[in-house]
Amino acid sequence: MSSISSMDKLISRLKQPKSLICGVAAMTADKFNWSCLWTRVVWAALVLMNPAMGLLIYFVLALVLPKWERNF
Repeated sequence: MSSISSMDKLISRLKQPKSLICGVAAMTADKFNWSCLWTRVVWAALVLMNPAMGLLIYFVLALVLPKWERNF
C-alpha cells in the first residue's frame, strides 16, 4: 500500500461528517458551518499541544453540544 493512497483515505475519512469518538468536531463544524476536516485538524492540534485541557474541553462539549440549539 502506498503512502499516497493511505493519506487519501485518511483525508476522506476526516472529511466525512460521521462521528469519530464522540463526534464533537463534526458537531462543532455543523453548528458553525465550518469544514469538518479543518475542525478536526484544529482539535487534534489542541489535544497534542495541551492534552489535559484539550480532552477536558472535548468531553465537556460532547455533553453540551447535543443539547445546544443554534438560534440564528
